[in-house]
Amino acid sequence: MPPTLHRLVLMVLVLAVALTGCASGSSPAAGPRPTATSEATDVTPSPSSVPLAVIPGPLARCGPQPRDVATAPFAYGALKDPDVGTIPTVTIGRGRTVAVLLHQTDGYGLCGWLPFSRDLARAGGITALAIDLCRYGRSRCTKVDNGTFTAKDQVDAVALAVRHARETLHARRVVVVGASMGGSVALISGSRLPEVDAVVDLSGPVEWVGMGAVADGRALRVPVLAAAAPEEGKPDVDTTRSIVGNAPAGSRFVEVDQGHGYELLNNIDGSSSGINEIVREWIQGPQPGPGTT
Repeated sequence: MPPTLHRLVLMVLVLAVALTGCASGSSPAAGPRPTATSEATDVTPSPSSVPLAVIPGPLARCGPQPRDVATAPFAYGALKDPDVGTIPTVTIGRGRTVAVLLHQTDGYGLCGWLPFSRDLARAGGITALAIDLCRYGRSRCTKVDNGTFTAKDQVDAVALAVRHARETLHARRVVVVGASMGGSVALISGSRLPEVDAVVDLSGPVEWVGMGAVADGRALRVPVLAAAAPEEGKPDVDTTRSIVGNAPAGSRFVEVDQGHGYELLNNIDGSSSGINEIVREWIQGPQPGPGTT
């Protein structure tokens, strides 16, 4: 089931349970905060009745999307390299800051990023570049085909996208943004790829295979914005805080009340929610002040 439609069904079920008078459990307490900036942010649920439409062409594989998302001017393409393979992409926006978006563990790959990609394009000055990671979506990766692929090799696809951002999209700033599994890959990218300026980790599982030296944050070369909710479990939340505390100066941790991955950015109707604006501002980076260039 496509991610948007899945969330619609889930919300209907949640509302049905609420109407029967079932009580919800309390969230576990969060651990101690590091010296890096932390703050609490609500993720607001949205109505379950959403007008949907299927995007014509290759993105029809993403299934029904909120109509406002389906009408956005997405450009579908693919990056090719003999050592990496074929990596499908969706691009939207015109800006010299490029956000490379890494998806969750979802067979639909880049589809889950469509609402936030539209938001980035609307913000101005940002180009969103969402990709299918290896073994997801419509990717065809060389190491998967020859049987040598490991989880750490997901960074190969990211490196290809970052190179495309610099050489073809002429990016001045490249930020790698990941949700769930993609958040872990974003952290690895921030430790291994010199052309990356910053990373965003939204609910990345810290036990995910391939974390390696990134686990405590000291291997990160660039600042990281990380967000997690108590539902991830206290060990994951505490470790994410620790990663931020050990990452380069300017890193930031945002504590949210609930939600995972994409849910921290957009409601089921595609509208902005949660920390959407915080992440967009982080991607844009420091803005020049009056009289500066």
